[in-house]
Amino acid sequence: MIVETEAVVLHSMDFRDTSKIVTLYSKKFGKIKVVAKGTRNQKTNKFGSSLEPMTHSSVVIYKKEQQDLHLLSKSEIVTSFSRMQTDSERMFTGLGLIELMNMVMHNEEENERLFLMLAASLKTIDTAEKNAVNVLLAFMVKMFDQFGFGLSVDSCVNCGRETEKNEFTSVLLRLSDGKYNCPHCSEDLTSTGTKIAGESLKSLHYFQLNTIEKSTALTFTASMRDDLIAILQSFLHYHIDGIRTLKSLTLLHSIQ
Repeated sequence: MIVETEAVVLHSMDFRDTSKIVTLYSKKFGKIKVVAKGTRNQKTNKFGSSLEPMTHSSVVIYKKEQQDLHLLSKSEIVTSFSRMQTDSERMFTGLGLIELMNMVMHNEEENERLFLMLAASLKTIDTAEKNAVNVLLAFMVKMFDQFGFGLSVDSCVNCGRETEKNEFTSVLLRLSDGKYNCPHCSEDLTSTGTKIAGESLKSLHYFQLNTIEKSTALTFTASMRDDLIAILQSFLHYHIDGIRTLKSLTLLHSIQ
């Protein structure tokens, strides 16, 4: 059947002499793979630059039932996010976002809310004047909520001391359920967890409470940014088997 949907391009690879297999995250079908015939030949490429990674496009697909690979008929750019191509922080943050989506999402599981969050996040990265990498951090926090294993960092799991009303030097974050023990409780209990700074805790709480668009309002030192990235990747690794470290963020770190 012929279907039309919006999609964000996650990945592409060469296929045969002139074509590509393109992985999309679509509004209607979730992650889906399509063959784009003639894409590698400049004379026969009818898709232009609409299949470049991180592009938000409108696509028409010949969708084959009970098959994993479909045929792309038409693709037109909705938003190209052109500023990401000229700035390394924006570019590697955007690449990290689509790399993450490609790793964690299963084929053809519709999640319109996640698609809209992905498109909005790419737009925010593209327009951010500063702190673009925060968008990926906020996206991960909100994605965990979508998956059902979200962080629970509003208060200490044992005594109820609230994150916003206290200045903890550090807490023990439990990767198993995303809850934490404050330093007062950690002294009295045989507590386990990953030790994180109080500032990191407040930042995670801020990302959870606020929109992705507001995430760029926070400014971090390089070490604190790296700590937040490590915390979120550890949480992701704990809950989803086979997840590797995001290559794009490793490249961003090496450049900076």
